Amino acid sequence: MTGSQTAEPMFSHLSFDCVLPLLLLLTRSLEGVYVADVGQDAHLPCTYSPATPENLVPVCWGKGPCPMFECHSLVLSTDGRHMKYRTSSRYLLKRNVHKGDVTLTIEKVTLADSGIYCCRVQFPGLMNDQKTNLELVIQPVAETQTLETLYGKNQTEISTLADELQGMDVTTRTGLYIGVGVSAGLAFILISSALIFKWYSDSKDNLQNSSLVTLANLPPPGLSNTVAEGMNSEDNVYIIEENAYEMEDPYEYEFCYVTNGQQS
Repeated sequence: MTGSQTAEPMFSHLSFDCVLPLLLLLTRSLEGVYVADVGQDAHLPCTYSPATPENLVPVCWGKGPCPMFECHSLVLSTDGRHMKYRTSSRYLLKRNVHKGDVTLTIEKVTLADSGIYCCRVQFPGLMNDQKTNLELVIQPVAETQTLETLYGKNQTEISTLADELQGMDVTTRTGLYIGVGVSAGLAFILISSALIFKWYSDSKDNLQNSSLVTLANLPPPGLSNTVAEGMNSEDNVYIIEENAYEMEDPYEYEFCYVTNGQQS
């Protein structure tokens, strides 16, 4: 009885002595708390100093406190130079990995991303790993922020719609101006064509009328020939009469001479 009664306090004392260091170790390993809003990107810092750029060390990120080995609930791991595994495309290493900056970026966080994350830099050797525990706290978006976001989004959409309508108005007016200009041009061409056709028709009618007047004033071909022949006949008559006079004069002189002879 005495031995059993003595054993129980010793066991409880040993259990408390074992649990207390573990709790202190877990408390000390929590390096920081980082807060992000839903929908934003969260950044959990973790760095180490490689001896040379060529001597890079494998790194793993897990969700939950760092266990004794590896990473619990692995979300991302590297082979030192390149990413080897990740559970989602939202988990990224955007910093300078070749200089030992293995900060974890979680894009567009949700409430489910809240919790403790472990960064484990796996240096060679037993129990040489660098372990960092970081807590991520995700805050829901406040109602006022949501209203402001919606208001800003609505304002942006209204501005975009106004710009589109203005652009459509400008396009419509431009098209209207072009249509009016084309219509005016076609009307001018039609009017000009009509005037040219009318002028051509009037000129043609005037030319025909002038030709008809000229033809009306010309004498008939037979009449012209008759008049010409009459004029030629009159000329011949005049010539014959003159010749007749010339022929009568000698006889008249001779007759006078004979008469004068007989009288003498």
